[in-house]
Amino acid sequence: MESADQRRAIRALTFLNPRLAYHRASIRGLANIPTSGGAVIVSNHGRLDFDSFLLVRLILLGRGRLARLLADHMWFRLPLVDRIFASAGAIDGTRTNAARALSDGELVLAYPGGVTEVLGGRFGRESIDWSGRRGFARVAIDAGVPVIPVVGVGVNNGFVFVSNGRFLGRLLFRWILRLGSDYADYRNPLTVGLPLIPLPLSLAVNMPWPCRVTYFVGEPLHPPSVQGPPDESAARFGDEVEAAMRDLIDRYGRSART
Repeated sequence: MESADQRRAIRALTFLNPRLAYHRASIRGLANIPTSGGAVIVSNHGRLDFDSFLLVRLILLGRGRLARLLADHMWFRLPLVDRIFASAGAIDGTRTNAARALSDGELVLAYPGGVTEVLGGRFGRESIDWSGRRGFARVAIDAGVPVIPVVGVGVNNGFVFVSNGRFLGRLLFRWILRLGSDYADYRNPLTVGLPLIPLPLSLAVNMPWPCRVTYFVGEPLHPPSVQGPPDESAARFGDEVEAAMRDLIDRYGRSART
């Protein structure tokens, strides 16, 4: 039976991304997500706006567990948005918050590629661009929990980018939202979705194309039993997870490397 928190989360997730049927979104390999206990789920970001909330909703509906999305700090600096994100189960994406959630036996969902992966992806192909980010691996090792790789196939099919978005990115993140130098590299490209006219990616009125989205859940990967220096252990374990992600893309998607 759904709890009040789960019902509240479903409402918030539906509000943030109501397009579950529109994208014919589905998830395969749900049995690889444990029914109890902490775990770090990692996935690839794509051009489909708020694709993460589709994944969280599918896990909640199919497994009965609310994954705690590690969201960009930006969302928790915006009035009202922070409350909606929190209702959907999202938490400010710090290592401390991730460690706390894992210690409470919760699922944590991380996107190591962040906005770089969104803006650097190719239309119609799945890619991994983590740029050496291994924070998720360090958190999993410290908590002694597995990492579960999940690849979203189709998440780069929603929009076509027609500009690099540097100027609009500075306008939005630095001048309007005043988010500071940490967001100097954030972009806001012009995109073509529906309607078929270029609009900034940040505009909610710019609907993505009705592409099919399927999430493939890989087998859990467990931290090494014998560990060396923390950074070296995180690097090796992170490389193992990234290799598993690329293998899932090769099996089920269209790799940007080919």
